[in-house]
Amino acid sequence: MSAPDTARSCPYQARRCGGCTRLSVPYAEQLTRKRRQLEKLFDRVMPVEGMAEPWHYRNKVIAAVAHDREGLLTGQYVYGTHYVLRQDDCLLENAVASRIVRCSRDILNAARVPAWDEDRRTGLLRYIQVRYAARTDQALVTWVTARPDFPEGPGLARALMAREPAVRGVVQNINPRPGSAVLGFEERLLAGAPVIDDEMCGLKVRLSSRAFYQVNTVQAEKLYRRALALAELRDDDTVIDAYCGLGLMGMLAARRAHAVVGVEQNPSAVRLADRLARENGLANIRFERGDAAAVLRSRRLTGDVVLVDPPRSGLGPAMLNALRRLAPPRIVYVSCNPVTCAADIRPLLLDGYRLSPVWPFDLFPHTDHIELVVLMSRSGS
Repeated sequence: MSAPDTARSCPYQARRCGGCTRLSVPYAEQLTRKRRQLEKLFDRVMPVEGMAEPWHYRNKVIAAVAHDREGLLTGQYVYGTHYVLRQDDCLLENAVASRIVRCSRDILNAARVPAWDEDRRTGLLRYIQVRYAARTDQALVTWVTARPDFPEGPGLARALMAREPAVRGVVQNINPRPGSAVLGFEERLLAGAPVIDDEMCGLKVRLSSRAFYQVNTVQAEKLYRRALALAELRDDDTVIDAYCGLGLMGMLAARRAHAVVGVEQNPSAVRLADRLARENGLANIRFERGDAAAVLRSRRLTGDVVLVDPPRSGLGPAMLNALRRLAPPRIVYVSCNPVTCAADIRPLLLDGYRLSPVWPFDLFPHTDHIELVVLMSRSGS
């Protein structure tokens, strides 16, 4: 595709906003540079699949919360610091989600809800997260607090839903841990529903506050379609979808394959995946909860195709060993970190796998990040 060749200026960039680092570079040049970086790691790299309109693509917005003389402020951290830069809009964030963040901030500020001060260990509110599904016009808001006590929360949540009709639910996430992790492990529903609906690649999708979901819906659809095309699924294939999250790739595979097993460690994601499979009418997919490597070892699973979409740290030794013992005919690897992907692939190539060209997708325009998908297959598969 031909990428738009214009760059845009942003007033926050001069103040060292940490949200995007390549905004001043023309978009076509960004794609060229990303391909060159990949060519340092892989022998065959396809052109990077970019966006026709690489703006306002983020369907999830996370705003850090602080305070100044005007009261609560929301925004991104200044690069390399924990200083929050006051922001009212962003060229990367969905405009509806950004507006809901501002409305949340105003309602919470009017109620004098204090921002959390990590140095003093005082205050309450740490982050505001908004997930927005443009295809259904539904939003789920999460207010992250440092403590559970938030008696005014339900009333403020109802006030937000009255002002922003797209908001279907407001959740309180409790994160008392020090450091920069956004979400904690305990949640309470303040108002409305704890999930929203979306649609991707023709599948019904249901999103909770903590479930993994690609932040760029348009590009994620292209990535998943390429991954399934590379898998060359047959109607008698058994597929293992490791690190499956909500199970979207596995459900897409289930439309073509004989059977699919999804493996995911997050219990809430497994529950949502089970429900989504039923709602999408897919009876040939099931989900196992647990660490991917441990499940592959202990359940003695077998598969013709293994789909892997690991975290940035990559597969790790245990998962690599499990894959090498399983030795499936085809492995489709989706990666958000080309460096760890390249390292993971090396021992598999020594085991006799051959590597397809790398297919890169720009899910994060105006940043240094890139996603890719690649097929490893054995001779005759």
